[in-house]
Amino acid sequence: MGAVGLRRSVSAQPRWRPLAAWVLLPVALWGQGQLRVEIQEGAGAVVPGGALSSRRFTVVVKDEMGQPVPGATVHFRLPAEGPTGTFSSGLRSESTLTDSRGMATVYGIQWGSQPGKLEISVLASNGDRKGTAAIPVEVSRHAVVTREDRSNPGFKAPSSGRKWLLLALVGAGAAAGVGMAGKGGGKATVYQPPAVVVVPPSIGTPTITVGKP
Repeated sequence: MGAVGLRRSVSAQPRWRPLAAWVLLPVALWGQGQLRVEIQEGAGAVVPGGALSSRRFTVVVKDEMGQPVPGATVHFRLPAEGPTGTFSSGLRSESTLTDSRGMATVYGIQWGSQPGKLEISVLASNGDRKGTAAIPVEVSRHAVVTREDRSNPGFKAPSSGRKWLLLALVGAGAAAGVGMAGKGGGKATVYQPPAVVVVPPSIGTPTITVGKP
């Protein structure tokens, strides 16, 4: 066979093998099974600074087929500095599990007083599969505390401690007045402390006793 025939035989080789390799590569990568984290609620929320917010942040964890993944561990993390806050545990991170619908929610964040934009980092894991997302949030001084925030059991207004202390003192005084009125036969009586009585010391007649010499 001459050089011409050899060149023809080489050029006649099929060229579909490299194409097949490129087709199989995405399939192999897709089969590793990464998680998809979708933000369901809370993206772009504007929260009041220096207050406890009941704003809910919810994500949905799905597998590579788009099906919800129950029992996945989801970590929510706030920034370490700048505009940030703390979860109900007092920490900047909170972990929870997805429910049967693949949903995970956190709420009750105590936001700091520094205004600005931030992101809540979300990391979901289930076995060797992982997925991430970021929830954008803005802390604003102009945001108004909502009725849901006030209904939160952990909500405390800035002056609530002093107010409740004053109410407790007033209530205690009223209870004492009612008790004294009951002892006085139904008549209101103003309690007065007893007068201090000072008893001067008394010196008796001196006695001299002489013993036997």
